[in-house]
Amino acid sequence: MSRVCEICFRRLLTQQRLTSHLQNASNTKKLTGLWNLCARERTCTRHPYTGPRQAFHTSSIAAGLDDLLRDIEEPSEVLNQKRRKTFESNKIPHKPKSVEQMNVKVFKGMTLVELSRNMNIDLDKILEVILKSPEYESIEDENTEINDLDLLSDICRTFRGNPIMTGRDMAKQVLQQDIPRQAPPDPKTLVSRPPVITIMGHIDHGKTTLLDTLRKSNVVSQEFGGITQHIGAFSVTTPSGNQITFLDTPGHAAFSAMRERGAIVTDIIVLVVAADDGTMPQTLESIEHARKHNVPMVIAINKIDRPNADIQRTLNSLLEHGIQTELNGGDIPAVPISALKGENIDELQETIAVQAELLDLKCDTKGLVEGHILESKLNPKTGKVATILVQRGILKTGAIVVAGEAYGKIKSMVNDKGQAVKSVSPSFCAEVTGWRELPVAGDEVLQFKDRKTAQAVVNLISRKNQIGREEMSASVEERRQEHQKTMQELRQLKQKNFQLYRMAKEKVVNYGDVPSSFGEVCLPIILKGDVYGSIEALVGMFSTFDSQLCELRVVHQDVGPVGEADLNLAASLKADIFSFNVPVPEEIKLEAKKKNIIIKENNVIYKLIDDLKDSANERIPPIEEEDIIGEAEVQKVYEYKLKDGKRNVAGCRCVQGNLQRKLRYKVIRDGEEVFRGKLDSLKHHKDEVETIGTGMECGMLVKDSQFQFEEGDLVQCIDTKYVTKTVDWAPDY
Repeated sequence: MSRVCEICFRRLLTQQRLTSHLQNASNTKKLTGLWNLCARERTCTRHPYTGPRQAFHTSSIAAGLDDLLRDIEEPSEVLNQKRRKTFESNKIPHKPKSVEQMNVKVFKGMTLVELSRNMNIDLDKILEVILKSPEYESIEDENTEINDLDLLSDICRTFRGNPIMTGRDMAKQVLQQDIPRQAPPDPKTLVSRPPVITIMGHIDHGKTTLLDTLRKSNVVSQEFGGITQHIGAFSVTTPSGNQITFLDTPGHAAFSAMRERGAIVTDIIVLVVAADDGTMPQTLESIEHARKHNVPMVIAINKIDRPNADIQRTLNSLLEHGIQTELNGGDIPAVPISALKGENIDELQETIAVQAELLDLKCDTKGLVEGHILESKLNPKTGKVATILVQRGILKTGAIVVAGEAYGKIKSMVNDKGQAVKSVSPSFCAEVTGWRELPVAGDEVLQFKDRKTAQAVVNLISRKNQIGREEMSASVEERRQEHQKTMQELRQLKQKNFQLYRMAKEKVVNYGDVPSSFGEVCLPIILKGDVYGSIEALVGMFSTFDSQLCELRVVHQDVGPVGEADLNLAASLKADIFSFNVPVPEEIKLEAKKKNIIIKENNVIYKLIDDLKDSANERIPPIEEEDIIGEAEVQKVYEYKLKDGKRNVAGCRCVQGNLQRKLRYKVIRDGEEVFRGKLDSLKHHKDEVETIGTGMECGMLVKDSQFQFEEGDLVQCIDTKYVTKTVDWAPDY
């Protein structure tokens, strides 16, 4: 029996298989009994038999149970050979699995947690490998930012990964790609071209009047408020037969970008300075643009017909800023004129012609077109329109051009006289249609031979611009979060200690611990304008909005009239809509009134600024202010039994002002506010009184039964009132 237990039939064979090898019924009965007995004892520790089925001995069918057991326990050499042969014949050849590398995105500033997620590998496995290797000593933990791309690549390869650079590293590769350009022109093929002259100067110094006189028109009467609000471009023919292209830039402070754009594309700057006003902020700004872009200047001293005109004083004011004219012994041409009366205009034109001749201006008319967008707008009839100043090549209808993130095939062109033209030469301007998207003023214009190349260039420019916007957005968001954190800390401090809160907030305002453009309330606005230049100027001016009371946020800006989409956006963001120099349809006005959406229409920038400040002021809630009416010192503390139990009463002396029972009180202890509330009782001797004057003694009982006075406390009687505040933003006009 023990022998059977040692072999352990329960693990070695099934009862059915043994039975199939035995014909002797008596042996089968014996085997069954032994099986059951073995299973009950469960004392066998022998390992199960794992040989193949064909290895069992089947020749001794009539043999006894003892022979069968002996053959199974001690198999013969023949059986061993047979087993090996059978095993080898059934063996499946092993094929090694091919290991495919996985692509893993890596970028500068990546952490091991992010790397683990990208590789789909357990973080513990990565840490186990890294912590054992000395080359990874710079990695402190799984949240350490790793800026070494080689190190990140090594970790990837350790786990059979294929590192692929993305994120900021990919952005760097995009920024390093150059926009395809044509080769420089052959100097032998260059021909003469007319000069491009930009009129600059301070607001209301007579720039547009001068241009009216030059082309004998009346543009200023068409301008709202007499202010140029976008670039005007046109060509004139001088009495000597020379052609000149003039650009008129706005003088308002908000249009700085337009003035610089004019300086970039111009050959000569005519700086208009009023003889009765002298140099002003935008005069100095125009001088800086000329110096920055190395553009020669001609000074036009205007309004010499005015009674208070002083040419010498004007020249001296220019000299103070480094502008020494020929009239003062310098080398910068200066011509005193009266644009209104046409005085000395011919002399000014000849001076410009001489300067242009000295510059010896040349251009290439054989190559592809290059130029700049001066202005862009949405025309209700023709759609997207952009004014192009051609600087190289001849622009023709049908040409495929790219300007920033916009491209198109030119359908039509109109010159400054409103005439349709088929071609535009260098130094001349035209309004061009056929754009898929509206170009941005200031963008460079490039011509390409086919649409596929143009689309690829637009995609590259878009990616570069997107990267720039993302970086700027990240910076702004970081500042915003810092500000919100600071304001949250101030609010918590206000609840604990009002005096310290006021000191902390004053520090924030005065010393600029947080960006001052972020206020406690927000005014979101939607801006719609007639041309891109106006939008650009207004957004630039809004960026100077600086108030601790209100934050100004331009949530959307676009060229064109106010539409249904603008109303929906304004309703969802609770924004005001500002329409600049574009009409608002009557049906849009009615819909806005139903939805309680504010639309403010303007065509002069001064009025828009006033409306903007009014909208901001309406958003600012009344601010609580405190006036200290009187102060008292706690000289002794008494304990009295009242109906509601024992109460703490302060014996005080009024040291300043007066104490009024109906007002609120606060208690200052060791420089900190420890109580704020009203009184239950104010007594002088035994009489309940309404007022205690300076020098009088009194007893105070506050409403808070848990508060305990201490000797030396300072009690202040305060009068709280709500004051309406207004934004203190004053843009430079």
